[in-house]
Amino acid sequence: MAAVPRAKARLSEALAQGQALKVDQLKRLFGEDGIEILYEHVKPNEAGEIPADQLLEWLYGDGQGARMLSHLEVPGGATPRGGGDSPGGKSARTEKDIEKFGMLMEMSKTDEALAEYRAMAKDLAEEFQDKVANPTAEAFIEQLCVEKILQGALFVGHVKTDLDSIAGAIGGACLWQGTATRAEMDLNGEIMYALKWAGLEPPPFFDDHPGAAKPDAAGKLLPVCLVDHNEDKQMVPSLRDAPDRKKRIIGLIDHHALAESMASEKPLFMDVRPWGSMSSIVTHAFIRGNRMIPKAIARILLAAILSDTLNLQSVTTTNADRFLVTVLCILGECDDPDELARKMFRAKTEWIVGLGAYEMTRGDQKDFTANGWKVGIAVLEVTDTEPVLKVADELLMELRILKVEKGQLKNGQHDRRKELDFAYLFVVDVTQQLSYLLVAGGRELALAKSAFPEKPLREAKPGLKAPGNTIRAEETLMEEPNSTISEELAGIKEEDEVHAAIDALQKESFHDSVQVVRDYTRFREALDAS
Repeated sequence: MAAVPRAKARLSEALAQGQALKVDQLKRLFGEDGIEILYEHVKPNEAGEIPADQLLEWLYGDGQGARMLSHLEVPGGATPRGGGDSPGGKSARTEKDIEKFGMLMEMSKTDEALAEYRAMAKDLAEEFQDKVANPTAEAFIEQLCVEKILQGALFVGHVKTDLDSIAGAIGGACLWQGTATRAEMDLNGEIMYALKWAGLEPPPFFDDHPGAAKPDAAGKLLPVCLVDHNEDKQMVPSLRDAPDRKKRIIGLIDHHALAESMASEKPLFMDVRPWGSMSSIVTHAFIRGNRMIPKAIARILLAAILSDTLNLQSVTTTNADRFLVTVLCILGECDDPDELARKMFRAKTEWIVGLGAYEMTRGDQKDFTANGWKVGIAVLEVTDTEPVLKVADELLMELRILKVEKGQLKNGQHDRRKELDFAYLFVVDVTQQLSYLLVAGGRELALAKSAFPEKPLREAKPGLKAPGNTIRAEETLMEEPNSTISEELAGIKEEDEVHAAIDALQKESFHDSVQVVRDYTRFREALDAS
């Protein structure tokens, strides 16, 4: 019953934030026929979304919407208070209606998957228990011909380690009787939360394990199975740079496209599928081989699939991921995967914020040149933007420092020609598919307004002091700058957008603020004076 108050809170949050219901939510509420009626009377935005308050007003304000949709299962229906019209012709919006509406609105992709696959998954889980004791002929062949290939191998994920690479290594090592390792010493908050929830310890660092980077006591280097990656640059450095790397890599389990550089001297075991998570592939291998998935392993695999598919909301999510999440919920005894996902995402966000403004502006940051201008773009993916924006003043300062910092040379000298002309930080809410652009100065403001015209600007943080003389405090945050990108252009690199924006800034007709972009000397004087 916890879903009822949670759903009510979810609806209240949506109303308070002016949130809009997405097309898939509207279709889930009203169906194809109902949404057509809805669009005739309540104007959607460009994305087909409708603000929650407008929708509720239409449904219950005068009862018109509820009457139009009376043939559908709409919260509140056309039944006014007391069975008749209420005073002033208003239809009642009862507590029960709001709770029902909230529950429908709250229904997540994970809820949908559980509803669709629970019965099938339950039957499979029960059948699975029997097959573990008495493997089928197919599973016996799998165990005999496939599993032995990877026995004793080291399983390792990629650098910039995420939960899927850790869980895949743990699950693979459990299934194929090898050893799980990790590619980096430090693990993010989401990984640590998931490991604790599953009751597992972090796997050892690859280089520290005997037989990994250095020979073991027997003087041997152990074979390696890559998980969740196959590109050279993603490999743990000690393996990537090893002269015998192609001989040592005997297996690959991944859900990414194969890199052109991926090659081996001998045939190797490969299981590469276009699924939303590599941990889904490992789970499938357990089932295919009639191998029992221990509760702790089921839990870490479940957490990884939820992480990599953004709680089954990502466009990369497949029916395989949805079904296997349902199976793992049963085997891992997880009653509320949505709550698990929320807690994992929150732990990751808190960890990111805990790194400090310096790391947040440099962790995922790239530089490129367009028309002679040097542009730096950092991206911060979180599930809650509020903790990040609380330190917006520190982030803006770090962006300004970053621009100058790029001019530092290895010999200790400083070359102003190598400094960045623009430095941005995109804060992306991966669960809501929203983004915010932190604007650190007048130069960045001019380019941002050209690249994303008519996007609203506001104060990045209440009481924020303007970061310079060329920008006001209420111009330091741009909302949803990426929403102007059409589906056709979604695959085009960010550089192309910036190229186009910079081209626009070269025109003879320009606003005073654009002059700051074109006149480097004047901008530097303004920056020094701030």
